[in-house]
Amino acid sequence: MHADVLILGAGPAGCAVATPLARAGRDVLIVDALAQPAAAIGESLLPFGARVIELMGVSMEGFQRKDGAVFTRGADSVRFAFAESARPTWGHAWQVPRDDFDARLRGAALAAGAQLVVAKASHYEPDARTLHTDQGPIRCEQFVDAAGRRKFLARQLGEVELHPRLRNAALHTRFRGVRALQPEQPGDITICAWSGGWFWLIPFADGRTSVGLVLTPGHGLKDDRWAGALAACPEAAARLDGAEQLGELGGVSDFTAYSRRFSGPGWALAGDAAMFLDPVFSSGVLGALESGWTLGEVLRDGGDLQAWEQRLRAAMVPMEQSVLAFYDGTFLDVACAPVGLQKPRFRKAIISLLAGDLFAPGNEASRRMAGKFGWLADLAALAPR
Repeated sequence: MHADVLILGAGPAGCAVATPLARAGRDVLIVDALAQPAAAIGESLLPFGARVIELMGVSMEGFQRKDGAVFTRGADSVRFAFAESARPTWGHAWQVPRDDFDARLRGAALAAGAQLVVAKASHYEPDARTLHTDQGPIRCEQFVDAAGRRKFLARQLGEVELHPRLRNAALHTRFRGVRALQPEQPGDITICAWSGGWFWLIPFADGRTSVGLVLTPGHGLKDDRWAGALAACPEAAARLDGAEQLGELGGVSDFTAYSRRFSGPGWALAGDAAMFLDPVFSSGVLGALESGWTLGEVLRDGGDLQAWEQRLRAAMVPMEQSVLAFYDGTFLDVACAPVGLQKPRFRKAIISLLAGDLFAPGNEASRRMAGKFGWLADLAALAPR
């Protein structure tokens, strides 16, 4: 078997790579281990992810609309409405069960002309440009690993690097009957922070809610970590009070990791296979869509892969800075500061970050804001209450 462009992974990144290439008439083959997409975490989208979704022609009908994000810490809570960002090109996002969302992306890639083979990959030979699978070898001119956080090719090449500071673990499941409390609006994502980590609550249109617990290395919990975290985080416990758990807890750890290189002779990485940042600001699918689509354009047009990698890394720097500010407490110190201390331009810049306005040129508010949380938190601490 042979393909001009061979893509491993039919998730957001892989389908985003495939679509512009297939539309241009390239011979594109996607390999995925599953005939149909499965449920996965990464269910809360960001408004600026709509750019690639629209380019792919994917309908979002039936998904829960997401207009804002709520953060709680102890008695403090704050809501950020995406429509108030510095550049509200897209004023809302969606909460998406990933099996449904990924199926729609897969449908768009196949409609563009890509082909799909269901197979399990074992390893890739860069020199021979051959992917070995349980359905036989597949040769190609260009290989793209878009198979997610397992970092299939980067791990094989010894290129994976864990983040030096973000070494967290997560537990997750789904509930029915989760309560919405003030200041939440229907469809908002809620982040409940406590000293050892945070909970996410992502409501779906069918009444289910994705709930996850992220634990930092110093969380101090033993035995039943889920119950212990709920006891330490009454804001999350109140929302889950009386709710029905719908499945067993799943888990993942050390998920914030990068590849030292995003491309080499005849190969490239897209989405989580290249880099995955901590999920607190829901940037995973945005990064997958943007890295995938722009990689597809570069491969289609014979562009510069090194320049593409530099742009991608630079775009994610403000998000990384903001994630680190969340964990050192300065993000929430600023976010939860008294309204009288919140200058409108800073609030708009924070919302731009949360909306994912990172990739398109012309808006520097997000980038400038990301480095200011420390001194803004200091100013907020000194202000009279």
